[in-house]
Formats: sequence, C-alpha cells, structure tokens
Amino acid sequence: MARLRLFANLREIAGTSSVEVEGSTVGEVLASAIERFGEDFARALQPAQVWVDGERAKADAVVSSGSEVAAIPPVSGGAMLVRSPMAIEIGIVGVLTAALFGANAASLQWFAVTVVLVLGVWAYDVASAAERRDLDVAFFPGAAAALGGVLATYRYGALGMAAATIGAILLSLIWSVFQHRLRPVESVTAGASIALMSALSASSLVILRLRSRDETLVFLFVVTVAVFVSWLSDRSEMPIVDPLVAMLIGAIVGGAVAGAFWAPDLLVAIAGSVAAAIALVAGRNLGMLIRAGGFFASGHIPGSLSYLDGVVAAAGAYWALVTVLT
Repeated sequence: MARLRLFANLREIAGTSSVEVEGSTVGEVLASAIERFGEDFARALQPAQVWVDGERAKADAVVSSGSEVAAIPPVSGGAMLVRSPMAIEIGIVGVLTAALFGANAASLQWFAVTVVLVLGVWAYDVASAAERRDLDVAFFPGAAAALGGVLATYRYGALGMAAATIGAILLSLIWSVFQHRLRPVESVTAGASIALMSALSASSLVILRLRSRDETLVFLFVVTVAVFVSWLSDRSEMPIVDPLVAMLIGAIVGGAVAGAFWAPDLLVAIAGSVAAAIALVAGRNLGMLIRAGGFFASGHIPGSLSYLDGVVAAAGAYWALVTVLT
C-alpha cells in the first residue's frame, strides 16, 4: 500500500490531496487511482510527472509499501514540483538558524564564519536541486561570493559590499568559461543569480552585525518566524492562508514582536520587517525558478534548504531599509 499525493487539478478532480492505493510499481499505483477517480482524472494525469520518495520515476519503477508517490501536473511554464521530507527539511533549516543565533550572540568573528558556512551549504543545495532537473549549475562561485562578501564588507564596509557583489557576478561568468557544461544561458543566469544573492546576503548580514547585535537579532527573529509559519501552512492539509501569505504575515508580526524587545526604534524594525517580508517572497520565487524551473501555486520546492532562498534575499532588503531610516 502506497500513499499517492495529488496536486493542482488532479487534487481538485479527486477531491483529496492524498490517498492510499495498491500497487507494486508506479504504473499499478496510477492504474488503481484511475480506476477510483475516473476518466477525467486519467486525462489530467497524462501530462503529469511522477515522483517516488522525492525522486523522479517512470511507470516501471518499483513502489515499496509505505512509499510516497507524487503525481504533479505542469504548472506555469510546464515545470514540476515535489515535496521534500518534512522532518529533514525543517530540521536542517532549524540547525543552521540556531547556529546563526548563537554566533550572533558570541562575536562578530564567529557570526562572519557562520554566515559563510550557511551560505556555502545553501549554494550547494540550490545547485544540487537544479541538477536534478538537468540544469548544470556550479555552487563554487556562490560559496566563494559569500566569503568575498564577508571579508570585503568587514574591511571596507559598504564599498566592500559593492566590490564583492560585482566580483561575484564576474566570478560566476568566468567560471562558466572554463566549464563547458555551464555555458548554456540558463546555467549562466542561474549561477550568476546564486553568486549575486550570496554576496549581497553575506555583506548585508556583516554590516548589520557591525551596526548592532540587536538589529541582527531582530532580523534573524523576523525570518525565523516567517519561515516557520510558512512551513506550517505549506504542510497543512487545509491551510488557513497560502504559504506565501503566511510568510508575509509572519515576518511583519515577527518584526513587531522583536522590535518591541530588542530594536532601538520599533517603527524602524517594523518597516524593516515589511521590506524583509517582500524580499522573502521574491527570493522564494527566484529560488523556485532555479530549483524547479517554474512558479507553483501550491506544494514545495526541491531541495532541503529551499526556505533559505527567501532569507538570503531578505537580508539585503532589511539592511537597506533600516539603514535609510536611521
């Protein structure tokens, strides 16, 4: 007995998002579902792709008892979507977030080191997710951009941030020259986007920490609340609000709470959280494009650190607005 998860119009036709069905192969599982839900379901199933326990699978793929089979129709541009394991995903993000909180409390030096490590792991996760859909993306420029952003910003401030950002883009472009598999336009664009986001995020976080430990704490609290609330909504069978809306609400509420406790100016903290909320959604969408090749109305993005996509983008937005207002 396998668990079949249904998305988009398949879910609407079946009237449920998941169902237990018999079958020892993908083909048998889908045949059982068609028998249960009828011809409309069969027609909607034809263009869909199927994943078994997070891996794309064909009709003859073996399905073990207790496996999760996901049938995912094309959405916005024909790309596909799959959910990653719940406990693993939120667990890894939680560990990395806790490391940032701890390093922020310890010292600027430890915080800088932790930022480089977290962004390096994130860059690797994005590149790996993209490769699963046959898009070659190098993670090294993104990891190197994080290191360059931290070092340049620590030494030269905003000027170092600008230099690191330009250098990140140039490095990703130069890297593609020496790697034939990275020369397609989509690969170059994805690699440059990862490097740019990594450099900006690393630089913004270091400048925030140079300004104030409490301002950095407010930002970390804002994005933690936003990600957790969005994750809860995304995993709910009957969510009250869309996960992206939940992320927006969580960020703003988190900013108000954190600002009341730690920020020198509550209104500035709330304004910064609004900027971070918008960037969280934008970063999540950009990460979705790189990881899965399209935008999706529901479901989750491939990879273990997809929730960090928005956090990486939010750092720069939060720093920029807080700096302008103060």
